[in-house]
Amino acid sequence: MQTYVVDKRFMVITKMVDVIVEPMANRDGYNLYERKAGLGLANMLPMAGPVMGDADAYDRMLHAFVNWARQKATTDELYAAIAALKASVQDQQFAEWVELLENCRPIADEAAAKTASQGHQDELDPAVPSLYCLATTFGQALGKFRLVHDASKVVARNTTRLHTVHLFSDPARPGEFMNPFMGSIEFADSKDHPQLQVADWAAGATRQWAQQMARGGGDQFSRDLEPVTRPWLIDGIWPAPVEGSGP
Repeated sequence: MQTYVVDKRFMVITKMVDVIVEPMANRDGYNLYERKAGLGLANMLPMAGPVMGDADAYDRMLHAFVNWARQKATTDELYAAIAALKASVQDQQFAEWVELLENCRPIADEAAAKTASQGHQDELDPAVPSLYCLATTFGQALGKFRLVHDASKVVARNTTRLHTVHLFSDPARPGEFMNPFMGSIEFADSKDHPQLQVADWAAGATRQWAQQMARGGGDQFSRDLEPVTRPWLIDGIWPAPVEGSGP
């Protein structure tokens, strides 16, 4: 059994860094993936944003970015939310980090135009990157394998993308390509596959443990799940303010 966990709020801020900040840094000749600088920025923003600025303003910025990525909000609306967060910040040093997001407006304009032309509606859905990471781990252990997945419109829309991922450069490893997706994908009803029912149970148990952990320890049931679920965990998109920490 293997699992991959995603803190959705943290995923939003990491995507914000990837989509808006990283291309601007790259344009200026700075590799934001080197020494995990991008991850450090993504960890710092949610730690400091709701504390050094207004917590509601930080939440509104996250919601604005999600709506912008889904083409339900304009770039002007996104940057109005960023400006509102900056206006609520009292600490000048952190205000300069928020200003970094403001300075990336040209990249956001370009990204919005590209999204509108290509219709990338699944960029913020965690299913695709989670499945890719799990499949990569399975592939390293098994070689080629057959993946039976319960019905998923998101995965179905991205099947070709997953099968051709090895043709794309890996942004975190300059000069190298993404690892290949080793599994073939077919969709099935869990009523016909007991394995899918077990997988649903494992996913629910892991989610219960992770959600309660994110809230600061959780109830006794969630704590009792930890010795069962934690060994399944291969990785995740999760805030890790201290080196080596995380789920």
